[in-house]
Amino acid sequence: MSKRSAIAAMTVLTLCASTADAHRSESMAPELAAAVNLENKRHVPLLDFQIVIPGKDRTAEVIVAKLEKPLAAGATAKLPVTGVAGCHFEARWAFEDFSDAGEVDLCGGGRIVLVD
Repeated sequence: MSKRSAIAAMTVLTLCASTADAHRSESMAPELAAAVNLENKRHVPLLDFQIVIPGKDRTAEVIVAKLEKPLAAGATAKLPVTGVAGCHFEARWAFEDFSDAGEVDLCGGGRIVLVD
């Protein structure tokens, strides 16, 4: 095998390996959950729950998922996630006794459990 043939063969192998790695990393990329499975394990009803993309500068916030009616203690609900890409959002919730907010990652799973 000539030196030129050896270099050409190594180039082809490198390109094939790079393509295989790219396909592997694309298939392993986290995927946004199509819906959020929300569980209320508190002893009081969940009055409100939203997942939003907070507004920045002059951009209005976008509601990604929303609880349509109060969720009883011990109950579950499935909230569809609509019209967005990305993984990190802000969740906001309100019970009779308090309300709060926090970051949520919806890639790789869409299960949120609210507990005392």
